[in-house]
Amino acid sequence: MSESLGNKATVGAVWATIDRFGSMTLQFIVNLIMARLLVPADFGAIGMLAIFIAVSQTLIDGGFSSALIQKKEPSQTDYSTIFFWNIFFSACLYLILFISAPLIAGFFNMPVLSSVLRVIGLNLILTAVIAIQTTRLRKSLAFRSIAITNISAYILGGACAVTYAYNGGGIWSLVMMQILYGLFSILILWIITRWHPSAVFSRQTMKELFGFGGYIMAANLLQTICQNIQGVIIGHRFSATQTGYYSQAYKLDQITSYSIPQVIVQVMYPVYSSIQDERKRLCDMLLMNIRVISYIIFPMLALLILVAHDLIEFLYGEQWLPSVPYFRILCVGGIFVCLQNINFYAVAAVGKSKSLFMWSFYKWGFLLLAVIIGAQFGMDGIMWGMVLSSANIYVVNAAIVQRYIHLDIKKQIQTILPTGLITILSFICSFVIKDLVSTNDFLIPAMCFFCLYILLSSRLKASTETYQLIRRLNYKK
Repeated sequence: MSESLGNKATVGAVWATIDRFGSMTLQFIVNLIMARLLVPADFGAIGMLAIFIAVSQTLIDGGFSSALIQKKEPSQTDYSTIFFWNIFFSACLYLILFISAPLIAGFFNMPVLSSVLRVIGLNLILTAVIAIQTTRLRKSLAFRSIAITNISAYILGGACAVTYAYNGGGIWSLVMMQILYGLFSILILWIITRWHPSAVFSRQTMKELFGFGGYIMAANLLQTICQNIQGVIIGHRFSATQTGYYSQAYKLDQITSYSIPQVIVQVMYPVYSSIQDERKRLCDMLLMNIRVISYIIFPMLALLILVAHDLIEFLYGEQWLPSVPYFRILCVGGIFVCLQNINFYAVAAVGKSKSLFMWSFYKWGFLLLAVIIGAQFGMDGIMWGMVLSSANIYVVNAAIVQRYIHLDIKKQIQTILPTGLITILSFICSFVIKDLVSTNDFLIPAMCFFCLYILLSSRLKASTETYQLIRRLNYKK
């Protein structure tokens, strides 16, 4: 990597980290407060609607953001065309949601969902308004502006939502959080970027970008549907309260298995795209990223499994303890989830979006089948179906990388194996200590696990690379 690109990527990583961890911390704090002010059924109701909003947002993006980032020199006409398309298409999708809201509420047998969906659906239009500004910033690795926008919007929106929940807002306080976040994001981002679209619309741009982005959109659409379908199945087959338990466990697991690795993915996708013709460098960089992600995430997931009961009781209170089994199972699946996207975007960076789309039919079809079969065995069956599917998706993504980037899947497994074995050994030792001490204080087994892991992994290459990365980030700060 050239020095200039390396410096930009490092600075971008600093601000992407600040953005991800800042936003994640604020979301966590707001969610923590809300969990004590609201009942699980309120969270379950929002969880039932998640798939409809997520699918709509994926359709609005249309893969155009990825296409604009992948394109070496997008023009003002390119950006303006996609901006106007996003606005038009988001309005159409909102109209569909508005009309179908009563039918969706009837499916879940919860009349209140009709009004909730019609209000929360407005966020589709709000998201479309700032999509291009965000894409331009990501393209130039200007993650500082994105971080300022997201963190500021979360602070303002979260403060209003918590105040409303404290005063009896119920489920509507969760709706308010999402709408206000969108409104504040628009205001702040338009002030920061000062970018404005030109009065142009190019059919050639649409055709060109959709040629690449269309496959990304289709692959992401299948991914979005299947990642959220369990919420629909749980909401339809079980109560809103059980859906709430699942929703809370899923959000807590996603912090570790998805949000943290996404910091690296977010920064590295533009970098991968810039060196897409240099496969050796791309392979080396991808392996390094895999080592760092596994070194950080594997022990975090194991630690969460170890202290899950005491941690959830401490954070959310006794009313949320039924979510503990779901959380532990999801953490097992998180081992594979944390490595999925890094492979996916490495392939996207070399322009093989069509292949990703074709393989998505198998990957997400497998997930859908696993969840449907698992549902016959209750909530735990659904959770284990998700774990099995996560493992399958990782293997498929790694196999696609092997085909197009020529990075052997065995090399990936060999890369993460030492970290995995040390994590398991540290977990077993800490579990025995926890059982012998018989304490409800989760800090004692947590400290034992942390010390064991650091000691045993100190000579790993991943340990050195992670330490060097942290030093570079601190230096850039």
